[in-house]
Amino acid sequence: MRTGKHIKLSKHASRNRLFLILGIIFVTISFISLAVFSYALLKIDVAPIKYLATGYTLIFIIFLILIWVIFGKTNKFVKVIAFIVTIMMSSFLGYSTVYLTNTYNFLNSAKVSEYETLTYSVVALNDTNYRVIDNLNKKTISYLNDDYKSDIRKELNDNINYQEILNDELGSLPTILLDRQVDAIIIENTALELMREENIDFSNSIKIVHTFNVRVRTHKEEVVTTIDVKQEPFILYISGIDQYGNVNSVRGRSDVNQIVIVNPKTNHILLANTPRDFYVQLAGTSGLKDKLTHAGLYGIDKSINTLESIYGININHYLRVNFDTLIKVVDEIGGIEIYSDKAFVPFTNRNVYVNEGWNHMDGTLALAYARERYTYVTGDHHRGANQQQVITAIINKVSTSEVLIKKYNSILNTLSGSFQTDMEVDMITSFIKYQLDKMPKWTIESIAATGYNSSNYTHSMGLGVKLYVMEPDYNSIERVKVRINEVLNEE
Repeated sequence: MRTGKHIKLSKHASRNRLFLILGIIFVTISFISLAVFSYALLKIDVAPIKYLATGYTLIFIIFLILIWVIFGKTNKFVKVIAFIVTIMMSSFLGYSTVYLTNTYNFLNSAKVSEYETLTYSVVALNDTNYRVIDNLNKKTISYLNDDYKSDIRKELNDNINYQEILNDELGSLPTILLDRQVDAIIIENTALELMREENIDFSNSIKIVHTFNVRVRTHKEEVVTTIDVKQEPFILYISGIDQYGNVNSVRGRSDVNQIVIVNPKTNHILLANTPRDFYVQLAGTSGLKDKLTHAGLYGIDKSINTLESIYGININHYLRVNFDTLIKVVDEIGGIEIYSDKAFVPFTNRNVYVNEGWNHMDGTLALAYARERYTYVTGDHHRGANQQQVITAIINKVSTSEVLIKKYNSILNTLSGSFQTDMEVDMITSFIKYQLDKMPKWTIESIAATGYNSSNYTHSMGLGVKLYVMEPDYNSIERVKVRINEVLNEE
């Protein structure tokens, strides 16, 4: 017969076995969590060495204490506390792993995809009996003599026989259609939207008889760079297109054209604005000049090469965003503070209001403020200054440790698909690492090229209609050139 003492010893032994089993389970889970976390941390490589050394030293000390408590001769209460701490550590490591994985996936998703999809429309005059693509069999069709003509030919040849007329100028396509020199024209949809907006006669006279998609390899050549963004100055081009939706699947006019010169040696950032309506020769074109903003219709390369030609610089990388990007970023960081020199109702959004003086702006208001030009006597000059204000306010707020830590994950989630860059992931993470390590106070300076209001024919619209343009002030361009080189060469 078992005595009370034997029963008590048996219960004690059972409890010890239970604590031993639970201890093995919890410690194993903790070590697995640490291993997975370490792998994610190593892959993204954003943590400075000083933080890694401190963090891992602390983690291993805590682990040693927990192991001693769980497997040593300590009382039940202390062991339970150790189990709770172990669970908390595993949960923290798991959350941090998700945090790091989201960052890595986000940065990869922002990279330029190998292909892009362009949507084209086959356009005919309203008073013709062409209603579908089959009606254009054996008819004359004109389109651009560019890199996509073979894709257009394939689409047409799969449906009809036709007579091809290639054209070297986008702007002449509406003219030859309205003059009935051809039966139909084919235009990429973002360019077609521009033509319908700027040429009312054309817009009222046409109909779309067929649309199709062309999947093409992106034109941007891979740039082999050895730039150490923690130590060497570099130039980043920010292109803001006038479209909503996934930035990887749309083109648009480049309403924002900010060249960002970053010098990590002196923690100096120069924002150089070029007015969207600058009347310049687009890279790779001859004949009529065009608005700088229209370069975005032909892809990011056209904008980059045109700006490089204007300023005699080499743009290292680009960041392409759209309207959604700005709204989401500003909302996620809790808004920004902007000082306005006058009160107004923005032309692009009559439902919001900008006060004279300081304004706390959400994303919608910040976008309207950044797009405004009709309120100001200097028009596009002031719009560029507003854009620089908004960019500066975002940089200042995001670069604070509080926002980086508290809003980091939510910013990544909401920005998915909202911007595109050709920067390699390791370059971006290297810069993040530098920011976390040094937490430098950046000096942000703004400068802008200027010009004179005018009107003229453009490459993208042809001789059918004159558009508002800004004739460049070449003295201001020279000032921007000089300042860019000064910031690049600071030590």
